[in-house]
Amino acid sequence: MWRQADAQRLPFPDGGFDLVVCQFGVMFFPDRIEAFTEVHRVLAPGGRFLFNTWGPIGPHAFEVALQAGLERAFPVDPPRFFPTLPHGYADPDVVAADLAAAGFAVEDKQELTLQSRAASTADLATGYLTGTPVRVAVEERGDGPAVRATVIEEMTARLGPGPVTAPMTAYVFRAVA
Repeated sequence: MWRQADAQRLPFPDGGFDLVVCQFGVMFFPDRIEAFTEVHRVLAPGGRFLFNTWGPIGPHAFEVALQAGLERAFPVDPPRFFPTLPHGYADPDVVAADLAAAGFAVEDKQELTLQSRAASTADLATGYLTGTPVRVAVEERGDGPAVRATVIEEMTARLGPGPVTAPMTAYVFRAVA
């Protein structure tokens, strides 16, 4: 069953599912233990919760270059979306402790690193600056075209003109209720 729902208040009966899957979403939950507890509630005994999180931002050269560009464009108050949210829940021990607090046992955890590719740093910057919540932060601070130019310049200095590749690491968890 596919249905949009608030992860902290799932509109499903107790024990109604054998599997719950969440792709790159748990890091955005306001209260992860509460959300994990809800997932546990809707799983049948022995049911599985499969999800992933991004790894730390440091090895993610695309996001490191982006963040450096944002810090250059906004030296006083740079947007911190990527370090704090997508990459802010990157400690597998913390994730495992949160799962345990919600009643889960971690059955499997894997670190997976793959190469990401983009045609150019301009494409990357455009995607990050227009297709993520960073867009709102840049708009609030003003002068989007100048910010885009600064971010592209910084990303190109760090990554090259393109095509560009960089590793991206995620953790994949399988927990059992």
